[in-house]
Amino acid sequence: MGLLYKTLESCSRAMYLYFPPIPKHSPYKRCSVTVLLDEADEEKIEGILKKSGLDKLAQEKQLVLSFPEPGTDGWDYDNDLDIIDQMQGAMTLEREFEPVQTYFGIPTWETMMDSWHLMNDTRYLIGIGKKGAAMALSVAACKPQNVAAVLAIGGELSEKSLEKAVYAPVPIWLCDTNEDTVSYFVRANETHKLHENRWECPFNQLQCVEIHPEADMCPVFLEKVWKELFRKVRRTNTGRYGNVMHRTDIAKYNGEYFIENTELGDQDGMPHTWLTFVPDSVKSMPEGTKVPLMLFFHGGSDNPEEAAEMAGFHEIGEREGFITVYPWGSNRCSWNIFMNDKEPDDAAYSAALIKYMIANYPVDPSRIYLSGFSNGSSQAMVTAMVYPELIAAICPIDGNWPGERVGPSEVDYADIRPMALAMSKKEKYDYRMPVWYTYGTREPSYPVFRGSTQQHQYDFWKQYNHIPVKKTPEKGNLVTGGVGVPGDEIEIRYSSGRFAEHWYSVNRFYSNDPDPINLYNYIMMHDKGHEIAEMDPYFGWEYVKHFRRKKDGSLEIN
Repeated sequence: MGLLYKTLESCSRAMYLYFPPIPKHSPYKRCSVTVLLDEADEEKIEGILKKSGLDKLAQEKQLVLSFPEPGTDGWDYDNDLDIIDQMQGAMTLEREFEPVQTYFGIPTWETMMDSWHLMNDTRYLIGIGKKGAAMALSVAACKPQNVAAVLAIGGELSEKSLEKAVYAPVPIWLCDTNEDTVSYFVRANETHKLHENRWECPFNQLQCVEIHPEADMCPVFLEKVWKELFRKVRRTNTGRYGNVMHRTDIAKYNGEYFIENTELGDQDGMPHTWLTFVPDSVKSMPEGTKVPLMLFFHGGSDNPEEAAEMAGFHEIGEREGFITVYPWGSNRCSWNIFMNDKEPDDAAYSAALIKYMIANYPVDPSRIYLSGFSNGSSQAMVTAMVYPELIAAICPIDGNWPGERVGPSEVDYADIRPMALAMSKKEKYDYRMPVWYTYGTREPSYPVFRGSTQQHQYDFWKQYNHIPVKKTPEKGNLVTGGVGVPGDEIEIRYSSGRFAEHWYSVNRFYSNDPDPINLYNYIMMHDKGHEIAEMDPYFGWEYVKHFRRKKDGSLEIN
């Protein structure tokens, strides 16, 4: 496909789009690159594509490109900040339409299949020319949450942009700019000079500023930009302006794709896709050694590679010695968390995948753990509810289920099929399920109120694990801390040295057994949006790894 011209009625502006000639939907991660020019017309853009080889790079790296048109008076370094944000968001669709959502808040299957799925954490920006580069610099300085990394060729920060700048880190390469612009980004990235033309942050080397005295938009230079800047960084929604995080290397961690595989044998041989990581540390273990397995379920509309980069459990697995699997939902978009009979049985798929891993890899069947994000968080819980005999513990993240995503709603557990099945199984054997659940304070159910998804969720797990269920306050009468019901014990934890501002309040709840057991934990990650923070998976692993599911269904706790 060549250039596509798209008008956005919402902001009365237009842009040219380039979509690589590949399927819209795949198990691989796609990123976006927005190119800001002094003037954007088809002839000029095609000239840049031809000279730079940007279209070939887009095909090779699976990138979607956009070339927004400036306004009639050129770029407005103040008012166009929101316009560019809208245009970045609109790159997923070839035409303008309002995405349709399900009643629980995620896009419908039809909407997702008709869209290019571009993750918000990998939006890259290129500014070319005096005005185009100046606009890119203004976005980086004033709305850094909308960009992971920037290449600016020409241009400088305007006085107005410097006045509005928020001093948040943005990895950036600069060419042909002034000292004030360099000084701003050196300070914003908290960098120290490494050598003549490069500055790096001592506690996060991804936060960098690099000067290129002469930058030619040729294929060799563009490949260098991709490999040494864009491919290394992403921006996560885990702080007011986001955080600069590393991207994962699938090959480095022995990632192996299983595409449309029919070996699981569930649902009459339905094909499934998943991504498996077996660490070198596991491969080097003596024959016969069994290791834990972590299954991580992606969020709605995401895929295995996106989930791997978001969660990074395979990187923890390399250090800790466990295998990680990132499955793709049966419909290649979301998980059947309500166990609707008209849709594939994803709980059965999950169980079949676990059994496959036990049969074909050195997996310890007593140490199977589940995690997931958003819709995948709910899938982790559903699988644990329906197949508790297979699962030792779970550590889901940011699941807004069951009930209404935003406002209060009434929920009867008997009407939620996986919850009803879980309680039915408990009539035959009193299973317990250790849960470490993480939620962000910029999520829709914070502060937690009666009737919210969070209340429905934690009341179920408390009841399941014989933990006293206390009444959650109504909206307008919420307790300090925003957690709804404070824990029996409350612990404050801080994150890594890279992000000193990250902190968690851990609310621990104990069963009413003669020897109380910490079987449910509600963790608030402060100032986190709908995202996975660096330490979310690690803290989850540190909890679940202490539990084993014995053959008789009981738990062993180390």
